[in-house]
Amino acid sequence: MKQAWKTLLPVLLALSGCTGMALDEDRLHLADTTDPGIEAEYENRLTIVPLNASTILQLARRELEARPKAGLPVPDDQGYVYRVGPQDVLQVTVWDHPELTTPAGQFRTAAETGNLVRQDGTIFYPYIGVVHVAGKTLEEIRQILAEKLSRYIEKPQVDVRVAAYRSQKVYVTGEVVKPGVLPVTDAPLHVLDAIQAAGGVRLTGQTATEADLEHVRLTRDGRVYTINVLAMLLGGDLSSNVLLRDGDVLHVPDNFTNKVFVMGEVKTPAALLIHNGRLTLAEALSEAGGVNMETADAGQVYVIRGGELAVNTDDKVEIAKAFKPMIYHLDASSPDALILADQFRLKPHDVVFVSAAPIVRWGRVLNQLQGTIQSIAVIRALTK
Repeated sequence: MKQAWKTLLPVLLALSGCTGMALDEDRLHLADTTDPGIEAEYENRLTIVPLNASTILQLARRELEARPKAGLPVPDDQGYVYRVGPQDVLQVTVWDHPELTTPAGQFRTAAETGNLVRQDGTIFYPYIGVVHVAGKTLEEIRQILAEKLSRYIEKPQVDVRVAAYRSQKVYVTGEVVKPGVLPVTDAPLHVLDAIQAAGGVRLTGQTATEADLEHVRLTRDGRVYTINVLAMLLGGDLSSNVLLRDGDVLHVPDNFTNKVFVMGEVKTPAALLIHNGRLTLAEALSEAGGVNMETADAGQVYVIRGGELAVNTDDKVEIAKAFKPMIYHLDASSPDALILADQFRLKPHDVVFVSAAPIVRWGRVLNQLQGTIQSIAVIRALTK
């Protein structure tokens, strides 16, 4: 029997390290690779940070400083003016001269009876012929027509309006109710206006949204800008409420990749969505059914936050330099742990891990090996 235990001892020691997952803090400074160059780059990067009030305050300040801005100027609405372009339809009215005005009727709209701006930017008008109007404001066009008509009409009173806006467009895509094309008109069109005109964001149920409002993307002239629409709605920060212009593409991405993974000794391990840009550690643990008090080590709750590969290179050492994961440790056995957990905001792809108690891990090893031990005892009895 002693020989049997000698055979089983290495197996027991090996299984004790992998049964009932636990985080080995002593190995976190090492890279999981045999490449000495990468190991040198990883060294001291996999750091455990105690989750306390000071850590939470530092993270909040860092997040505030790193908050992305659109980087685009927001012109004063008072100075905004619409400029006519090809395919627009103008409605020109000359008062007291109905022969120069084609009226809209029951079966014809103003857009159908108006003056279409041709591709070369011109319109044709009676008496004065071809007039170039593209790129001009309505007031400038009115003055041009009035001046030319004054050769034929004494003090003409001219009014110019846009009957149909067709020359300039903004595209709204993604998780909105009515994705599509919005015309740029004489009324300024901002980011919030465009989302509202597209029917608002899609909802799952009555309150939860399918949209990731923190990372709305605006594409303009080949550049992509990230706009935090959620900050506008919740905090009143309108600095990113960009004035849209012709050719802009506003994309509202979905929220399905913004997940947090809760694993280990919780009652219901789960992948949780971050709704409305906020999910705290306490909320994540609660949605996972809470910590399993019978098996968990309350002193070993971890949040594993992976770094981002910020370089575009095939060089392994350069990739290792850019990859900076972080591990936060919460001692949930402390009375103030719940306060700290409620103030710690999780980020997409964070992994919340609750370690098993040492005695539980050992008990699981014995349970797995119970059948093997009994079999060896039976074999020993039969061979006597």
